[in-house]
Amino acid sequence: MNQNLQTFKEKISKELLSKTETYWLDQIEFEITNNDLNILVNSEFVKTSIEKKIYDKILSVSNSISGINNCIFVLDPSKKPKNIYIETNSLPTPVKENTNHDKETIIEVDLKVFDNLLVGSSNNLAITAAKNVVQSPGSRFNPLFIHGKPGVGKTHLLKTMEESSRSSYYIDSESFLESYVSGIKNQSIDLFKNKIRSVDILLIDDIQFFMGKKGVSEELFHTINYFLNNNKAVVLVSDQKPQDLLGFPERLISRILNGLVTDIDEPDTEMFKNFLINVNNENNGNLLTESNIKDLSGVDISSFRDINGIVNSLVINKQTGINNSDYIMGLISSSLNQKTIELTPEYIFDYVSNVHQVDKKLISSKNRSLEVRAARYLLVALMRKHTDLSLTQIGLYLGGRSHSTVLSYLNGAKASAVVLKEVNSFDNKLNMVEAS
Repeated sequence: MNQNLQTFKEKISKELLSKTETYWLDQIEFEITNNDLNILVNSEFVKTSIEKKIYDKILSVSNSISGINNCIFVLDPSKKPKNIYIETNSLPTPVKENTNHDKETIIEVDLKVFDNLLVGSSNNLAITAAKNVVQSPGSRFNPLFIHGKPGVGKTHLLKTMEESSRSSYYIDSESFLESYVSGIKNQSIDLFKNKIRSVDILLIDDIQFFMGKKGVSEELFHTINYFLNNNKAVVLVSDQKPQDLLGFPERLISRILNGLVTDIDEPDTEMFKNFLINVNNENNGNLLTESNIKDLSGVDISSFRDINGIVNSLVINKQTGINNSDYIMGLISSSLNQKTIELTPEYIFDYVSNVHQVDKKLISSKNRSLEVRAARYLLVALMRKHTDLSLTQIGLYLGGRSHSTVLSYLNGAKASAVVLKEVNSFDNKLNMVEAS
């Protein structure tokens, strides 16, 4: 056992070459018990720093040594802390605050990273709430729930929050789920819990993928409770509203709704224009003319992915000598052509899914919730009015439903004032497009 520990210390000392890595190694001690490598730390701050800076190398070296199965953090406040080294290239002087346990804790925040975000009417509320969470974890907007369509900047905002606070941890739904399942399988679930609960701000992305997974949904509920009870912050992101997270425990949805729920919408024309101006300034004003920027501002965009795609094409065109004016005219022409809408069943299905913020798979499923049923009514009404499909054919788009079932949906739509209003709204948008 002692030989394994000595071998580990020798190898890890050779792996950590930089001054910063060596410094953080000096803040911790190691011991081996029951074939596990214990990492002794004196505070959660040091633990979090080790995880971000050298944990991967520690894990790699320990795995290479026969007899060591796991790496486990052990909090040992009796271990005297050394002068904590703070990298000052981007962070302000640490501020000391008192926690519930009357212990002095270092809280490090850098709100300047938020300056890199493009702010507009579509995301201003979400960004403001995020700043509040970073400045005072657990005191306001807890949990913070942010929803919106793919590509509008939800993940980018979470990453910005992680960058702005040292005591934060970002994890996507896939990694959360994999770690949870692995922890259950290997009887090491406490390692996973300790890791995600050791920070002041937990950031979980795309939680809609937990729908229908009872175990991980329950774990998410208990994790949120832990953070709420310990004055720590949880930020959740989804492409659906909390009420549409079908299959989630009711008490989990209740916890979420007790915090702040806000959305991020599609970037508007003004945000697109400002983005173009910023990119042009970064290229010394040589990428676009004022006329180019004005023309591009009229191009339809639905996400930052659209914007990034356009900007990347502009940059590469400039580098390869292609005329950007011709490219821009092509975009404008394409945008105008897209306004001539082809009313296919797929287009109508996408439209209804976006209007009601309900996944198409749910609309076709056997789910009977009010929101899903309302989406079905609108879908049937629009398909019947704007396509040549028979009721039987429409039934195929709804998961193979019968003629009589689709007829009942159609009758339900005709009897619903809300659905009739939605149909009129759809028709008005069509008329506006045709008029333009």
